Amino acid sequence: MAKRRMSEKKRRMYRRRRIAAALLAVLFLLVCAGLVLGVGAGIRALRGGNGAQGTSTSVQQSSKTKSKDKDKQKKDSGKKRSSGAPDCGKEDLALELAAPDPSTGVGGSIDFTATIRHKGTGSCLVDGSDGGRVLIITSGEETIWRSDACPVGARTLLMATGDKDVQTITWNADSSQDSCLPDDQLPRVNAGSYQAKLVLKANPRVVSQPVPVMVQ
Repeated sequence: MAKRRMSEKKRRMYRRRRIAAALLAVLFLLVCAGLVLGVGAGIRALRGGNGAQGTSTSVQQSSKTKSKDKDKQKKDSGKKRSSGAPDCGKEDLALELAAPDPSTGVGGSIDFTATIRHKGTGSCLVDGSDGGRVLIITSGEETIWRSDACPVGARTLLMATGDKDVQTITWNADSSQDSCLPDDQLPRVNAGSYQAKLVLKANPRVVSQPVPVMVQ
């Protein structure tokens, strides 16, 4: 049986259909590839955003940590400046007292030379005010006058081996009896013999030699 021959017109039609089908297949593949690439780019963008956010958070946390460290260093530095040295103890200091002119008349005054001497091996802090190293005038067992009867602002000294602090303290031959009053309102002591000494208020075991004085 002889095969029917296809006309040239039909062959051209079939070729056009195959070409069209091939083009559609290629177009479909391109669309699919575009979708895959788009999804991949979106995922990478999301991951990149999260990474940037994480980096930003990490940087912020690092900055906060550094800021806290700096604040701590400042506080520590402040503590060292204010209390880096210990308070002076009995083994660190010696108190010395002298009265160049140890006598006065009733209603007069006596000038004392008060010395704090550092005899230890390390630096230390001491209050060198009239309220820190206290001049005490006594008569027998009775305390007549104290240089810290009234509140006195601290005078902190940083002392090292061999240092000394010398100050003058004046006693106006009056009696404070632990009362805080101006000198002109304090009663004058009677004529007689008295004794003066320096005492470290923070450590009463640190005391000078006694100095006898006379009110005539």
